[in-house]
Amino acid sequence: MNALRQPALCLVAGTLLLSAGANAGMIITPTFTTAFVTDFGTNATAAEASWIAAANAFSANFSDAIHVNITVDAVADTSVFGQSSTSILSETYSNLRAKVVADAKTADDATAIGTGGSLPVSDPTGGTETWYVTRSQAKALGLIADDLSNDGTTKFGAGNSFTFSGSIAAGTYDFQGIAEHEISEVLGRIGLKSSSEVTLLDAFSFSGPGTRNLSGGADSFSIDGGTTLLKTYNNPGSNGLDSRDWASGTNDSFNQYSGSGVVNGLSTVDLQEMDVIGYDRITTPEPSTSILLTTALIAGYALRRRRRVQGNR
Repeated sequence: MNALRQPALCLVAGTLLLSAGANAGMIITPTFTTAFVTDFGTNATAAEASWIAAANAFSANFSDAIHVNITVDAVADTSVFGQSSTSILSETYSNLRAKVVADAKTADDATAIGTGGSLPVSDPTGGTETWYVTRSQAKALGLIADDLSNDGTTKFGAGNSFTFSGSIAAGTYDFQGIAEHEISEVLGRIGLKSSSEVTLLDAFSFSGPGTRNLSGGADSFSIDGGTTLLKTYNNPGSNGLDSRDWASGTNDSFNQYSGSGVVNGLSTVDLQEMDVIGYDRITTPEPSTSILLTTALIAGYALRRRRRVQGNR
């Protein structure tokens, strides 16, 4: 998608009101930097509210009892459109799959780990590659304990033209959709495009039945081993960009590119994707409740930086 704005480093004091399902446990806590507030200027309050609405889209759809702590930063110009960075943790395939199996709750989870599913019992790399998950994803799967340490950063370019709520004005971009895109990457929606390193999401990439493309290319998201191709991925071989963003097509917050004047929301396939990479999807409507969150700036985490240029995510 188009590049996101990057906020300035500034701790916003006080509490933030985030909504989540009645039985949901995912608490996403932002820390807006001073740069975010300064760079967005008169739009800072609207930008913060839009980012929080994006976070609510995940906490309302997933019930993992974890804390996800994200620094929200900005730059004043358009050198960044949307950007995320996060720490990643290595894991053996056998242990990773065991955690996915233990965490399985939905029909899509059952398909992914069942016979002919995209997560077979044996390591699809033959043990030649190292598997990775993001820090918040590791908490969701029970690979590490829940904590309040920083899980990643989202950054946006305040010089870009955004609409923060309501109808998206012509010539502007849907900030909430862009924030959803970057938050999802902190949550684990990333690929590594490597010949020796892969993520859990990479395991769901196929170009046809039984034809797996771990490092990206002309491939699609599939939970049943490539029999059903649910949505086409961006081809990094053509543009060098993210391998696990969607290719252009229907407006979607997970797309590599975003057009102006359109809403880019979370689609059903987006929710399926987040479900099978470790998050517990709420599949029936539940009444909402309010959770008061206090922001806190937490430092000292390892970042794996992922940069984008304006006009793409």
